[in-house]
Amino acid sequence: MRTKEEWQELVKVAVAETLRRKEPISDGQRLMGDLGAESIDRIDLTFRLEEAVGQALEDKILLAEPDPTVGELAVRLQKMVEEK
Repeated sequence: MRTKEEWQELVKVAVAETLRRKEPISDGQRLMGDLGAESIDRIDLTFRLEEAVGQALEDKILLAEPDPTVGELAVRLQKMVEEK
């Protein structure tokens, strides 16, 4: 089992890699509004997260909320993986 902090770090790394960002990513940043993610980036991010956790994820990981924060995404990912 990963800790909350490990989930947050996993998501931050995936977001940074997807968006090719060198500066630190914070939990409060919104994927689209703050980080400039477009729909294709969200699809790529989903694939990266699936690879990181080793399982397929439901589409709602990124689509349940129009513009989740990085922290909200980490919580959603943790719940989704641990419920399976």
